Amino acid sequence: MLSRRLVLGGLGAVALARPAFAHRLARTETEVRIDPDGTVGVVHVYHVQDAQVALYKAGLINRPDLGRLRARATLALYTDRNFTLSDATGPVALDIIGSEIEGDSIYVYQEGRVSRDGPGGPLTIDARMLRDLVHDQRNSVNVVRGGRTVTLDFSGEGGPKTVD
Repeated sequence: MLSRRLVLGGLGAVALARPAFAHRLARTETEVRIDPDGTVGVVHVYHVQDAQVALYKAGLINRPDLGRLRARATLALYTDRNFTLSDATGPVALDIIGSEIEGDSIYVYQEGRVSRDGPGGPLTIDARMLRDLVHDQRNSVNVVRGGRTVTLDFSGEGGPKTVD
C-alpha cells in the first residue's frame, strides 16, 4: 500500500512540475522612440519561426528560412509596406536600416524624422505586419517620447490609432 501511494504521489508531483504546453501567441513587438530633436528610431521584433512560415506560405520567400540576407531583406521591405507612422504634417518617411536574427527573434530597424511639431504632437500609427497572413496575429507598438511610454495594440481588421 505504501509503495502505491509513493508512486501515485510521485506521478502527481511530476504532473504538477511539468511545464504547461500552451499555444504561443502570434505577436510582433515594435518600439517607436522619438527624441526631442524629432529623430525617430523604430525596432520591430518578430518571432523568427512565425515570420518565416508566414512569408513562405504567402510566397514571399522561396523557403522558410530567414537566415539568408535576401529573405531578411524581404521581411524588412514587407515591414516597411505594412507599418506606417504619420505626424501632423503627414506620413513620416522611414528608412530601413537593416535586420538581424538573435536567438528566436528577428529585428527589423527603421529610422526617420518627424516634423518640427511632431516630437510632441499627435502621431498616427498603423501596424499591419503579418495580420494579412496570420489570422490571430497581434501587434503591440510602444511609443516612447518625453519620458512617457504609450502602448497601442493592433489585431484583426483594426485600422490606424492615434497617440497624443
